[in-house]
Amino acid sequence: MKKNIIALAVASAIAAPVAMADAPTIYGKLNVNINSKTDGGNGVNDTVSRIGVKGYEDLGDGMKAVYKIEFGLDLEGSDTFSNRNQYLGLAGGFGTVLIGRHDSPLKVVQPTDLFNDGAADNGKLGMGVGGATGEIRASHALVYVSPSFGGVTLIAAGTSPGAGDADDRSVVGGTHLAAMYGSTKKGLFLSAAMDSFGEDEYGLSDTYTQTSFAAQYKTGGLTVNAMMRDFDDGVSGDSASEGSSIHVGAAYKMGKVTVKGKVQQADWADDRDAGTQTAIGLGYSLGKKTSAYAYTTTKDKDLTGSKSKTQNFVGVVHKF
Repeated sequence: MKKNIIALAVASAIAAPVAMADAPTIYGKLNVNINSKTDGGNGVNDTVSRIGVKGYEDLGDGMKAVYKIEFGLDLEGSDTFSNRNQYLGLAGGFGTVLIGRHDSPLKVVQPTDLFNDGAADNGKLGMGVGGATGEIRASHALVYVSPSFGGVTLIAAGTSPGAGDADDRSVVGGTHLAAMYGSTKKGLFLSAAMDSFGEDEYGLSDTYTQTSFAAQYKTGGLTVNAMMRDFDDGVSGDSASEGSSIHVGAAYKMGKVTVKGKVQQADWADDRDAGTQTAIGLGYSLGKKTSAYAYTTTKDKDLTGSKSKTQNFVGVVHKF
């Protein structure tokens, strides 16, 4: 599940016990599984395992320096490390300012992705900038996270992730805005966000805009959510990356068992038929930090462009 709301991550670091002040925290997640897929046989798979260090230093007068350095791990391949969210920032009564690499605000304020990081992740529809369906992790990022105003938090960011010539880079080559209400951990959560990338970013020929609107309600063991994203490349003709996506998910936790499902659809701006991906799964808690899971996901022929394709996974996750 996605818990990477910037404000929550920073607040978690600031709220560390006094005895641990200034001491970095090492954390991570290991996620391995056996995967089988249509026309692809079966094999061992790593699903976005990671390791990181985070912490803060108390600067006095209500100010803290906050930092995070996170790397992706490939437990079954040869490329062991990859860059994930990495930043240094300042936090205080004014909010939080971060500089480095981070998920865009649009990605940050999505509701809980019940199949996060896997084959049914929100980013698997192939739409938008880079075919990421809005799941952008931007480099060269300057991010501001406001304090909570009656439950509402605002996030703004400027990025220059794609400019090849350093002389042409601009901190507002990409501009990002988001607002969220509540928490994905319980009760009502609402969010809206926008990414706008200039023509010098990601090799684009014109300004590309991505927008997102989402809602979630979580009570007891039940989680239900929905999200709509829209993608527009600013050019009069319809391109292969333009259109809208809809994501609807639900999960119910009963003791150690969690049952979950998800449907997401890509509706392209051109004359192609809308494509659909479905996923259903089970999770089982083996301990406080370890769980097992199984799920199956299918993309129909309109989404793949050829024929329906199914993937099945059985795996284990350990967090530390």
